[in-house]
Amino acid sequence: KDMLTWTKTTKKVSEIKFTPSVIEPSFGMGRILYSLLEHSFYQREGDEQRIVMKFKPAVAPNKCAVLPISSSPEVNAVVDEIGAELMESDLSTRVDKSTAALGRRYARSDELGVPFAVTVDFDTLKDDSVTVRERDSMVQIRLAKSEVTRLVFDIVHGRTTWEDAAKTHRIVQVSEDGETTDAEGATTVVEGTTRGKFSRPAEKI
Repeated sequence: KDMLTWTKTTKKVSEIKFTPSVIEPSFGMGRILYSLLEHSFYQREGDEQRIVMKFKPAVAPNKCAVLPISSSPEVNAVVDEIGAELMESDLSTRVDKSTAALGRRYARSDELGVPFAVTVDFDTLKDDSVTVRERDSMVQIRLAKSEVTRLVFDIVHGRTTWEDAAKTHRIVQVSEDGETTDAEGATTVVEGTTRGKFSRPAEKI
């Protein structure tokens, strides 16, 4: 008590400087979404008209697109079947049955950020196989129709990667008229015998 003294005085203050210890910026959901869109946007090299939204599969609004090579009832029936299976597994799916060229429908899906596109072609009616195209690399693999939902589900949930899928499946190219050919540099090739078609390593062991 003896060590404390005080006096009442009057002091004129012209300026008060204060350094806050906590900075609280304006940070809302809109800014997060804008950053996501900005960082996901890019254009295909060599073609400024080909716009792509590079959403990761886990955050993409639509996980998969299903495209028929033809408007025939048989092909469309398979498209509806695959689309229903994907949606039953809670994988939002975009079905495009328009008469636009296949390449144009791929481009539409790329603009929306759809990571995968399943194409039902004429070979599907023969052997129940389809192609799955990855958006960023544009690589297509051939696999059984029954495997599509599980593959897309596992990639979306981080259980496997597209690179792993490309190593274990046949890499192909699908033309606008539905013809399927082996892609250059594919790890496997398809050969036909009297018993049907089968795939083997591109380089014989």
